[in-house]
Amino acid sequence: MDKAQILIASNRGPVSFATADDGSLAFRRGGGGLVSGMISVASEIDGLWVCAALSAADRRAAAEAPGARLDRSHDLDGMRVHMLDIPEDTFAGAYTGIANSTLWFTQHMLYDTPNKPSFGSGFRRRWEDYAAYNNAFAEALVAGAADNARVAVQDYHLALVPRILRARRPDLRIAHFSHTPWAPPEYFRTLPDQVARDLLEGMLGATTSGSSARAGPTPSCGAARRSCAPTWTRPTARSGTAAGWSTWACTRWARRGGAARERG
Repeated sequence: MDKAQILIASNRGPVSFATADDGSLAFRRGGGGLVSGMISVASEIDGLWVCAALSAADRRAAAEAPGARLDRSHDLDGMRVHMLDIPEDTFAGAYTGIANSTLWFTQHMLYDTPNKPSFGSGFRRRWEDYAAYNNAFAEALVAGAADNARVAVQDYHLALVPRILRARRPDLRIAHFSHTPWAPPEYFRTLPDQVARDLLEGMLGATTSGSSARAGPTPSCGAARRSCAPTWTRPTARSGTAAGWSTWACTRWARRGGAARERG
């Protein structure tokens, strides 16, 4: 069984694809600070990186790889990568409609609050896409995780994943890191009540949580007290830079779990 001891989940993966002039697929390292910070760790541990296809070439690569496992059809220098081909409409609703157009603005407190945001039927449909997107990641992580594996879930795109994993696989050690500041509870409550509750309870499924806030208590704890009390439970909290915290977590877990071993 091809199960991993350390799993990374992020919207953007460690590789991206393009179609060459001869029609073949060519890949290069994915962009962004998360990939730069994590890729050296991912190639050295008994790990699996779960990510989403972001382009037509990515989707083709995922479709052509056995089980959407890119490492089974491409030489990725020891990395194992499962690229999810999420339906385009679902991806657009989740990524553009919720993660980047709602959650990012909320966490950075950038809304013109007398006028925005507004949450009508269109938002509810996009929220369903966001839930489906998170469930697709959770399903892949459940299937790819060895017993007592450690899972590093990245960012507000995947805020619902920890709770889904906790319910399905209570043996897992789960970390969630938000690569943003965290809005104070009063601002976070501009979201619809059930959406705010689902987000907080989703992240509180993690064993360890963190955000890019540099000082003070983990913001989610204050929000959880007010939005989820009395049912919330406190995760271990850390703050710091995104790539630094994530790399620290995976390296520490690998050493403690004895996961950096040769694969047969």
